[in-house]
Amino acid sequence: MIDKAKERIQLRDRLKNLQSNFRNLWQNTADLIFPQTYPILETHTPGHDLMSMVHDTTAIIESENMASGLSNNIMPPGQLFYALRAGRKELNDIQRVRRYLGYLTEQSHEALFNSNFITQIDNVLQAWLTFGTGNVYSEWTVKTGLNFREYPIGMYQCIENAQGIIDTNIVTCKRTALQCVEEWGRENVGEAIAKAYDNAEKQQDKFDIVWIVRPRRNRNGQMLDNMNMPWESVYVAETDKHTIFESGYPEYPFHTPRYKVMYGEVYGRGLGTMALRSVRYLNRLRKDFAEMSNKWVNPPREVLESVDGTYDVTPGAINYVTQIPSSQAVFGEAKGAYPVGKDIIEYEREAIKEMFFKNVFETLAMLGKGDRRNELEIIERLKEGMKKLSKPIGRLFNELFDSLITRSVLLLIRNGQLPQPPEELQGEGFKIEYHGPLALALRDQQASALMYWVNSLGAMQAIFPGIQDNVEYDKAARDLGDSLGVKTDHIRPLRERDEIRKMRAEEQAKREALEMAQIAAQGYGQITKAPEPGSAAEQVQEAIG
Repeated sequence: MIDKAKERIQLRDRLKNLQSNFRNLWQNTADLIFPQTYPILETHTPGHDLMSMVHDTTAIIESENMASGLSNNIMPPGQLFYALRAGRKELNDIQRVRRYLGYLTEQSHEALFNSNFITQIDNVLQAWLTFGTGNVYSEWTVKTGLNFREYPIGMYQCIENAQGIIDTNIVTCKRTALQCVEEWGRENVGEAIAKAYDNAEKQQDKFDIVWIVRPRRNRNGQMLDNMNMPWESVYVAETDKHTIFESGYPEYPFHTPRYKVMYGEVYGRGLGTMALRSVRYLNRLRKDFAEMSNKWVNPPREVLESVDGTYDVTPGAINYVTQIPSSQAVFGEAKGAYPVGKDIIEYEREAIKEMFFKNVFETLAMLGKGDRRNELEIIERLKEGMKKLSKPIGRLFNELFDSLITRSVLLLIRNGQLPQPPEELQGEGFKIEYHGPLALALRDQQASALMYWVNSLGAMQAIFPGIQDNVEYDKAARDLGDSLGVKTDHIRPLRERDEIRKMRAEEQAKREALEMAQIAAQGYGQITKAPEPGSAAEQVQEAIG
């Protein structure tokens, strides 16, 4: 056990050393853009002044605003922001599958919103935007149900698999001796922690606990116990290198979204890290501007030696002198060009606001409030912003929300909060379609392309008859509904659609037959006054009165 514990700690140390450049970058970013995060290189005592290095708060405010804008436009308050669909489209046309997935969608939303999901995801989004990497753990507890824990950037290390997917997380956290014993029992925590627990004065002493979750290397796939699940979970006490607890997971419990990932790097690079140079420059400008302002209010002065004592420049002060002038401000150039300095600061602030997509989220807010006056202009601005955000937002849905929602639904089913899937869905996966304003804005590009294509073909129909035969209208119509976020209940199942078409065709055939019979009867009446008894013409005449 000691050797395994030692091996796991050594793995953490190697990854932490490889992470050193990022840790420096993250700390510099945190100091100016996200000071309220967990310390990365430095140790802060409770109540430590986190703003001592900040002279301009523009980047801090814009980072928080963008995280808030993302949260509200991905997960609109009071609305369902995703829908569950069967992995195979044809299954969605089975009535009981549709009902089950609709129920699953509603109940999983309720469970998420009744948990700490929103507060933890807001923290993840700000870390993702600022540093480029976020991290949240999902679990089920008997006491609270679904539960989520966000881990700050300085607490963990990650490993990618061959497909570029993060499948290993190593978290180092501090826990008191009392907390360790309460969670794992005195007999499991190791000698150092147990000794501290036995001393009432030291129960609040903190110890580093290394927690590693990764794919299990050796397991019996036929066994369903915790020690044979696909993912292993191990807690190690760093002080005496003691393995405290081992368990496992059926799904990977960490969700680690990355903003943009450079080739050869595991961790993402966020807007905060990319804006750091500009933020530093603005911070220095703001510091210099404060000094300039002070010089204009209270400029450096030249005072004759004949003045007795310190020259008083406070409002209303009286200085008794023997010679006039006895004091004057140093020439104006030494105080700086105040208007120019102010303009430069505003220019840099606007640049940072643009880096954090302020215009995009203001646009989304305007659409949400129903602003129709400049709707075309608003939509065009929104599309331009979405083009820049499409890749990182797509990665966010894939690396954070897809896995988190999937695991949450499975946790609810396994713990008896939701019914088991119907037979058609047994062994089948499901997919997630997002319906928030941001997801719909991204999908609007696909819908717009379809509409543009169909309209273009319509305009060409007169020149190239039959060109619209290239459009698979039924499939296009259903895909368009999905792209626009139309609820599944509002899209007819294929079987119902086909039955309606069949009934319509039968009614049309009856009308056509009746019209043909009327024509035949009229023609027959022109050559004979009365139809022969029992003839078809007599039957038609009786049918039409």
